[in-house]
Amino acid sequence: MKEVHCAICNKNVKNDEIALNVKILGKQLGSIRCYDCLAAVMNCSTSKLTELSDYYKSSGCNLFKINYLQ
Repeated sequence: MKEVHCAICNKNVKNDEIALNVKILGKQLGSIRCYDCLAAVMNCSTSKLTELSDYYKSSGCNLFKINYLQ
């Protein structure tokens, strides 16, 4: 399993964080951010991003079915 790190703080990023980055910023994004750094950039709370991720995942969004860390 490979590791992906946040472009800003270098923290390990989970699969759902990658999927949300792709969902919000598009497939051509240049860097991945953890929830904390993405929340800072988007001027919202980390819990809001977690809720949004859970919503998309439970809705069956295909981006959240991909294993980005294989």
